[in-house]
Amino acid sequence: MSHAKLLCLGGCREVGRSAYLLSLENKNFLLDYGVSLNDVPLFPSHVSPNSIDAILLTHSHLDHSGLVPLLFSSRITPRAYATQLSAEILEYLILDMMKLSGSYLPYEVEELYKTIENIRPLGYGEEVEIGGVVVKALNAGHVPGSCMFLLKSKNFKVLYTGDFNSIETRLVRPVDSDSVLLECPIDLLVVESTYGDRPHEDRALTEKGFVESVVDCVEGGGVVLVPAFAYGRAQEMLCVLYKYANDLTVYLDGMARSISLELLSFKDFLRDGGLYEEALEFVRFVRGPKDRRRLLKEGGVVISPSGMLKGGPSVFYAKRLADRSDSAIFLVSYQIPNTPGDYLLKHGKLAPDSEKVKCNVKWFDFSSHAGRSELFDFITKVVDRSEGRTKVVLVHGEERAVSSLEEALKGKGVEVLAPKNGELLTFKL
Repeated sequence: MSHAKLLCLGGCREVGRSAYLLSLENKNFLLDYGVSLNDVPLFPSHVSPNSIDAILLTHSHLDHSGLVPLLFSSRITPRAYATQLSAEILEYLILDMMKLSGSYLPYEVEELYKTIENIRPLGYGEEVEIGGVVVKALNAGHVPGSCMFLLKSKNFKVLYTGDFNSIETRLVRPVDSDSVLLECPIDLLVVESTYGDRPHEDRALTEKGFVESVVDCVEGGGVVLVPAFAYGRAQEMLCVLYKYANDLTVYLDGMARSISLELLSFKDFLRDGGLYEEALEFVRFVRGPKDRRRLLKEGGVVISPSGMLKGGPSVFYAKRLADRSDSAIFLVSYQIPNTPGDYLLKHGKLAPDSEKVKCNVKWFDFSSHAGRSELFDFITKVVDRSEGRTKVVLVHGEERAVSSLEEALKGKGVEVLAPKNGELLTFKL
């Protein structure tokens, strides 16, 4: 009897370095190959490019993509698939990582460009056949261009969600749940669990609270720093501020500027391309140190990477706003434990050896991941539509989130696994 196998290379009971090797019909599919960006990057387990029939990249965030170029460091060039937008954004994000962590990375810029050249773009709903397995890309609703991958053999279907979101945001449309359910029965569901232990606030309330807090601060003469991921979150914050407070002076800094312009060529991946184009005409680009000094003096809002205050211009702004009681740092992204943003939220300090900040610090839940209820609803709908045959594998979540979601699903009779890194899971076809 033949089997499907899933080797967990990374991203299990943790957020970061997502990497899973799926063996189906004697073909090997690498589902993402990311890194964890700590002071010293953490990598998933090694996999030989010779053993890979196809790399399936859900999106270009570094915890999913950061080690892919290593697989192109020899004469072997595996096939790789992603949306065209993910391929374009990959260049920006990995070049930026190389500036910060290049001495730790086991590849050079040559391998990055070799990777990009070998990515074969897939549009949403588009299929490609690889050795008897049909691979289909579906909208994941996480960031522009992100996708899920459905893999279909003669007797077995696998859905790998990557990161996904089931609510509509100002930037992107939600996951294509209807298309997923039409593909049922699904035999194996490999699904993220980032927020498996906690719900999200209603998005409209989050937007309202954020805008009101920003307006209060700016009208009081202060500066609001919004640390945001350069790809996805920065553009969403721009759209939110344009939609509800377009009389404010809003600046965009760092790599978010170039990525924001890149997205103009991919408006089909956006919820409202017209709104986005207007928002970009409304925002002011920070061109250098002179502009930074001026905005700190004159006031306004600045959206800048990095979202966790680990690097980029946001670090410059945070240090200068820390002692200003009239100003604020509003975090709008997931804060990985022990990052500077996480430390600021927990201790009110930018670093262990610094003073408590005087500026206002808040976190707003603008997550691009499904919350606990959305995860539970998505998973149980797939299982029910598949008449209970679906085996669920929880990945991409910290221990507490995974355990909480696992317990809830088992309480509904769902067959669920929560593997550790290095485990090999086997499923009968």
